[in-house]
Amino acid sequence: MTEPLKITDPDNIPITFVNEIGNVGFLNGIMNITFTAARFTPDGSQIAPDMVIASRLRMDLHCAQQLHDLVGRIIESNTKPDKTGMN
Repeated sequence: MTEPLKITDPDNIPITFVNEIGNVGFLNGIMNITFTAARFTPDGSQIAPDMVIASRLRMDLHCAQQLHDLVGRIIESNTKPDKTGMN
């Protein structure tokens, strides 16, 4: 049995919060996803949200398939009705 890879974070990569997917594309075997976040900037007497690029991910098709499978499982397990009747 193969041992799982040890994952480290020597550069202390920050966590990035995102609100929406800005756009996606696929070129030469690479999935491209741009995530955006709402920034609330005062504009005169109003504060209007403006969307700014928060992160760009690039991955090969294998990684995109892994992401699809894992996110699908997380969504499914967290959106099923509670079997005990207690929410």
